[in-house]
Amino acid sequence: MPLTKGVDRRLLTRLPVFSPVAVRLLLVLGDERSSYKEVAKLVALDPVLAGEVLRLANSGFYGRRFEVRSVLNAIALLGFGKITQIAVTAALWRGLPRRTAPFVKDWWRHSIAAALIARHSSDAPGTDFAYTAALLHGVGQLALFEDSRQEYPKLVENAYTEGFDLLEREQEVFGVDHAALAGLILQSWGLPEALCEAVARHHDATTGTVLELAVQTGCAGAEYARFGRCGCHERLAESVPGPLAELLASDYPLDMLATEVNQIECSLG
Repeated sequence: MPLTKGVDRRLLTRLPVFSPVAVRLLLVLGDERSSYKEVAKLVALDPVLAGEVLRLANSGFYGRRFEVRSVLNAIALLGFGKITQIAVTAALWRGLPRRTAPFVKDWWRHSIAAALIARHSSDAPGTDFAYTAALLHGVGQLALFEDSRQEYPKLVENAYTEGFDLLEREQEVFGVDHAALAGLILQSWGLPEALCEAVARHHDATTGTVLELAVQTGCAGAEYARFGRCGCHERLAESVPGPLAELLASDYPLDMLATEVNQIECSLG
């Protein structure tokens, strides 16, 4: 996914660079030969991230009965997949600009909700990648907000009150929509190509890979549950997408989603 001609490169630098440790962790965990000690050593390279990993590992969300005292202990108890989720969530939270802004608060809750839904909806072997991709799918919106802190929230609000296509209006104003921009930002951070592609296509009308479908379901599901505004309103007004309808018809406790989101937020402080 090469950088698109005509995209203002300024938009690619509006967000802090994603944690190098988190990027390397994603790559290492994709290797079946990785060991617990190797992952623990990698997380320990970033003491602040390691501390946040331990805090989340000991939170009520993961239901630990005993205190987790080291990253190695956390990996042994929770597994590679959960550690990936924790580390990426903590890394994104660390780099989140203007956390107290109403738009950013809504954006963050949408991102967490989308990640949780994507993780539940995906039955692929790489379900932990589904969580990560869905968690990061909205970074394009965050970059547009950072570029135009007054105008972008108004643009989103108008899209919902007037019923127009958010991505089309973004393209008109910024020369790129937030989905495509998100893919480019993740690419510039050095994240895996499959993850970048899934994020860039989270509003595609037609499904592609299992990972792309998980991210699309996570985004639409989060908005259906009234977490944030990512531009799914027109699609949801017509009908609930098939994969989301299947999830809602299953035993997935959508009513518990707010509790899960709140638990993660409280754990991060």
